[in-house]
Amino acid sequence: MKSFMTNQMPLFVWMLLIFWLSSIPRIPTIKVPIEMDKVAHVAIFFVLCWFSFRAFRYQFRFRRAREYALLLALILTALYGVTDEYHQRFVPGRTFDYFDMAADAAGALLFASAVQIKRGWKRHQEARQTASFGG
Repeated sequence: MKSFMTNQMPLFVWMLLIFWLSSIPRIPTIKVPIEMDKVAHVAIFFVLCWFSFRAFRYQFRFRRAREYALLLALILTALYGVTDEYHQRFVPGRTFDYFDMAADAAGALLFASAVQIKRGWKRHQEARQTASFGG
């Protein structure tokens, strides 16, 4: 139960938060440049991808899901961005926006890239340590 609460529950809570925010007809906001709106989408879906990755990586029922956690997180996050935009078509004052969908996917790709860079850096550090011990 502790694993679920720390690894899977944050994903569900974050998804519900996104859904709830998308359900608000006209979110009262300060008028911001369109670029800031896209940055917000990237950030929100970066976090969604992070929570998705943790949910897949630290579950113990499906071994393949652990092995492909990053890919599954990327796919889930991108699909959730699509469904989020589709959902907004039915909310008064909200619209379906391809650029928001692209920003959502960019957030997921940014997270996946960061994970891959970190993995590469770890391998590089381990190789350097192995080389220094061996030679």
